[in-house]
Amino acid sequence: MPMDGDPLARRGRVTARIYRQVLDQHLLPILDYAAIFMHDNAPIHTAHIILQYLRDHGINVMDWPPYSPDLNPIENLWALLKAEMYRLFPDLSGMPNTEETLDYLIQCAIHTWDTLDFAILNRLMDTMEHRVAAVLDAKGWYTKY
Repeated sequence: MPMDGDPLARRGRVTARIYRQVLDQHLLPILDYAAIFMHDNAPIHTAHIILQYLRDHGINVMDWPPYSPDLNPIENLWALLKAEMYRLFPDLSGMPNTEETLDYLIQCAIHTWDTLDFAILNRLMDTMEHRVAAVLDAKGWYTKY
């Protein structure tokens, strides 16, 4: 889900207020009572209004150690998504840094996401047991993941 920057924010970036709107519109409709929600420790994810929102809606959140990309399969998915997007839309690599390019990039990303095979997502999720073991073996340091 692409998130627009917050026009009320000093730098116009995505804020916890925008993130809360996205959770409300896109997470609540698909979340079931037994689900455990995972997001990282980005400042917008740990803002008081987000923590309160999650508590108010009874959303169980996975405890997540800081600086732990090895445990997050989505980090691998971003690389796969980017590679596939540039394969499908090779013209992206030479485009100027403009609003039109940003709009096109978002549309390309959405299209590419919609074409991803869910088997890829399942394979990444299936590696979680191995990821956790690798992080434990490395005593919290880097792993092959």
